Amino acid sequence: MDVKIITPESTLFTGTAEQVQVPGALGDFGVLPGHAPFISTIRPGVVTIEAAGKVSKIAVVGGIAEVTPERCTLLIERAIDCTEYSQADIAALQAKAKQQAEEAETDEQRDAAEASQHMADAVAAAF
Repeated sequence: MDVKIITPESTLFTGTAEQVQVPGALGDFGVLPGHAPFISTIRPGVVTIEAAGKVSKIAVVGGIAEVTPERCTLLIERAIDCTEYSQADIAALQAKAKQQAEEAETDEQRDAAEASQHMADAVAAAF
């Protein structure tokens, strides 16, 4: 099945996959070729893509999944390819999110800090 993961900044993944695991709003769901069509919101978590014998993990914070029998398209608010991160990077990401939360003074800053914390937690969960 064709898989696309798209953010406002870029396309993180495009290709063919045997299976995709997605953190849906009502629980994680798996998508295989020939899956019944549906649309779901996505909660913060990790998208796992199994393609050509490799497993890719992408941390996501919110979005929408559109599934058809031939394709799985994920429109993601914010995402990070977890293969680019080490344990030290994760610790730095979590520390930065914690600092943002401590320094937040406005609702907008608190919302941004919360999104950063969700992302840091999702990246950590991928390991």
